[in-house]
Amino acid sequence: MPERLKRTLIRHITVALDCSPHSFASLNAAAEIARLMHADLTGIFVEDINLLRMADIPFCHEIRMYTSETEKVDSLKLERSLKLQAKSAKEALTRVAGKCMVQHSFRVCRGIVPAEVLAAACEADLLVLGRSGRSPTCRKGLGSTARKALAEGKKPLLLIRPGFSVKDWPVLVLYDGSEGSRQALDAALDLTQPDITLNVLILDETLERGRKIEHELSESIALPESAFVYHHLPLKDGKTLLRYIRMVDSGLLVLSDRMNISREAVHELINEIDYPVLLV
Repeated sequence: MPERLKRTLIRHITVALDCSPHSFASLNAAAEIARLMHADLTGIFVEDINLLRMADIPFCHEIRMYTSETEKVDSLKLERSLKLQAKSAKEALTRVAGKCMVQHSFRVCRGIVPAEVLAAACEADLLVLGRSGRSPTCRKGLGSTARKALAEGKKPLLLIRPGFSVKDWPVLVLYDGSEGSRQALDAALDLTQPDITLNVLILDETLERGRKIEHELSESIALPESAFVYHHLPLKDGKTLLRYIRMVDSGLLVLSDRMNISREAVHELINEIDYPVLLV
């Protein structure tokens, strides 16, 4: 794939770190994208104020997961644990960012985790999160921070899970001719690596219209035809789209919530599908 100017203006990336497997997967993806985009990387660790407040309640106890034993929550022990987690997160950021040779910084703040992460993202061009967090209650579906970022975030959002590599996995972009889908395609082009095919799923009302869109894209994008695989789907509902994406086994799914599909349907799709997603 020939060299070309980057069209996506990503110069500053923020990644939320909490030492969970999803968090470390997010860090690796964020650092690799920062390398590709020549962007700066900021890692943020949030000391959960709700946990600290809970520790001050006299009758609050914790239950051990494997023994069912209860123990009074020790506020000093909790403070030390948070400091150790922040140190571990900073060390991981330094290691991964150094390997990718990107400029990086690290911040620790205290507050309600989703709100603090979104506030930090206001300064970035891309927010990178794990699909799930540390809590056992969010092992399936999106975690609370990811849900809030999806509902209220104003910047491009990348949701990652363990096992994904920006360098190796294929990319599938949803395209319906809308302005949002054109921006999604631009972002997908910027992330697609040499020798990796970009899959473009054209959401068309009719096959004839879909072929016309395919021809227009082929004419307007100055890349070899071998770099693309076009798919066509007469979109009837979100469930049809969900089944098709699972069947294709996409790697990274790139889409916009400003397409001809309703914003609610896009968000429901992101919540249901267990793939890394870039929402632009």
